[in-house]
Amino acid sequence: MDHPPAFPGPALPPRPPRPPRYRGPGPRASLFVATIGVVLAAVVGAFFSARVGALTVSATLLVAGCWRAAAPRATHAVGIAVRSKSFDVFLYIGGAVAIAFLALSVPMLG
Repeated sequence: MDHPPAFPGPALPPRPPRPPRYRGPGPRASLFVATIGVVLAAVVGAFFSARVGALTVSATLLVAGCWRAAAPRATHAVGIAVRSKSFDVFLYIGGAVAIAFLALSVPMLG
């Protein structure tokens, strides 16, 4: 009493396709870039000018905000992913704008 299969082909349904792999920078690169930016800002602020050091901090925050916005998951933004993506991006870019504004508007900063 062999019955023919209910549908032609293999007995198991096909597996769903896997999502494509992330091909961006390595997960730890965001932490490395943020650390280098902070160290560079400290060196520039100590040896050259406080204004240029503050602008370097602002640029570091802007890069971190753009990186966090572009990273598909929090695991691809190690060290800069703190809360939700939108909150992190708002905080990084808002902080960058505020620090740049203060660095450029405060007189006698150096």
